[in-house]
Amino acid sequence: MFFKKISKLFLIFVCFANFSFAKDFIVLEDGFDSKNSLIELFSYKCIHCYNHHKFGTLNKLKRELPNLSYNLYPISLADKRFGKELNELFAFAQAKDMQENKDASSEDGFVHRLADYLFVLHFVKKQEIQNLNEIEQIALNVLNVSKNELENFLQSNEAKKILANYEKANEFAQIYGTPTFIVNGKYQIKPEALSSMQNLLKIVSELSKNE
Repeated sequence: MFFKKISKLFLIFVCFANFSFAKDFIVLEDGFDSKNSLIELFSYKCIHCYNHHKFGTLNKLKRELPNLSYNLYPISLADKRFGKELNELFAFAQAKDMQENKDASSEDGFVHRLADYLFVLHFVKKQEIQNLNEIEQIALNVLNVSKNELENFLQSNEAKKILANYEKANEFAQIYGTPTFIVNGKYQIKPEALSSMQNLLKIVSELSKNE
């Protein structure tokens, strides 16, 4: 009888724990085709995104969960003037990182370098991009890619696939804003669950076990 009571209590505890965990995320009906991954939807004009960047959130998660790939998807809606062009730069940066077996968690990667430049430009230098010539200079100075090289890349299927994902990211960012973290392309973590690094790590770890 005693053991039966213990078993019932254990089952109640497990059910309650699962129920509490389920409140930390939503399941996207038409997410990304991205298994074993964590995607952060971000804007370089978002102070919370900048704080995650400075804290090295993706890099810290990578240390604990090295089997996941990590990506930054820019939200072009946050920059209606040059969002399209900046997305193209991030697509090139992501492709270069993949070629070198790096991702957005790599602090010496192209995506991290580009995000850092834009964050510093906006929050530290208090400057805004004024024209397309500045975009070309960012491409050349930060990514070491010329205008012609970038245009050739944008014709590739790889570029089109990455940019399509960025467009889809705009839809999901409208649910909770930025930053938004999505595990395995379909589990979007709710903002209220991002109360601490430890909690984020726990949720990402659990969700990454799901397909």
